[in-house]
Amino acid sequence: CGLLKGSVYHYFAGKQEIAAAALDRVIADSRQKIFRLAGDPAVPPPQRLRNLADAVERYFAGREGGCLMGSLALEIGDAIPEFRDRVQRYFDDWKAALTAVLEGRYGAARAGELAEDAIARAQGAILLMEVTKDPAVLQRACRDTVALLGGDALPERDHSPAAGPPGAAREQLEPWKEAS
Repeated sequence: CGLLKGSVYHYFAGKQEIAAAALDRVIADSRQKIFRLAGDPAVPPPQRLRNLADAVERYFAGREGGCLMGSLALEIGDAIPEFRDRVQRYFDDWKAALTAVLEGRYGAARAGELAEDAIARAQGAILLMEVTKDPAVLQRACRDTVALLGGDALPERDHSPAAGPPGAAREQLEPWKEAS
């Protein structure tokens, strides 16, 4: 590409600064291309959820190497606090975006838990997609997450013995009803 080592180090003091700038770019890109889709109050929550899932699918299906932030979280752990903080910020942004969409239906605490579950599902699908080289894995995970959270989800089951076996007296949630 014609880029000389001296050219890069004119702008960055070292490799860690280059990596930090790259991570900042990934965070900014994700905010612009994915997470911002959660914040438009003119768009109904179910559509915002679909928009987020579609953006996640597009963003990761077209990339080699899976999720940089997920991979980095596993590789560095707490070894480089500056990187760990950036990875944490990325996942916090993702969780905040999903929570904002789900909170009207589930309340803030439950929406946060469901957001974490959705991110875990997406990260697992991204990893499996990388292993199998099959984008259908991520497509299915995104589609199913929308179905589970966007209108086809079942209410929390009472786990007490009096409630009976799983599936007893289940009732469907009405399509996207806001919590009161």
